[in-house]
Amino acid sequence: MSPTNAEVVSAVGAHRPRLLPDPGGRAAAATALILADVVSGPEILFIERAARSGDRWSGQMALPGGRRDPGDADLAATAVRETAEETGLVLPRPPIGRLDDAGSGGMRKGTVSTFVHTVAGRPDTIPEEREVAACVWIPLAHLLDPANAVRYRYGAIGPFAGIEHDGRTIWGLTHGILTGFAAILGRDLPRPRGFLLG
Repeated sequence: MSPTNAEVVSAVGAHRPRLLPDPGGRAAAATALILADVVSGPEILFIERAARSGDRWSGQMALPGGRRDPGDADLAATAVRETAEETGLVLPRPPIGRLDDAGSGGMRKGTVSTFVHTVAGRPDTIPEEREVAACVWIPLAHLLDPANAVRYRYGAIGPFAGIEHDGRTIWGLTHGILTGFAAILGRDLPRPRGFLLG
């Protein structure tokens, strides 16, 4: 059985996140893990990135977020601002908690900090069409169901661990963030069998 919203809020609130050194400037980014408190169980908001020429992450699934701007008071403010810009959703402040920071290397450089927010019901979203193709609420129960774990290839690279939902695949950094989130809840994010690069 998937955790209830109250159980998630309690677990996240009690978590003491592992923070990485601030890399400074725009090498620091923040995302928002937004939980909708609905009768059927918690749901998480994802964005499907718009297809853009020269953007290697076109069409990928992600949490709302982006790089820190000089005007942001802190990384929590970055997550709130980016969420409003990308989805039209104004988040309550402060967040209920923070996940462990994610260090990134290889194809990504810098750090990503994730802040957890809850919202009542499933609020309407307005995708920013230049950056976001769709906003998608996915039940936490779906993410934790082993039947939805898939192997994903990024071009000729892979396979990576992924989670499939309605023809879309969550993988890479976002999958890693969800893995840490699941661990806070005392769960393992399901992974497909066999050799995986990540």
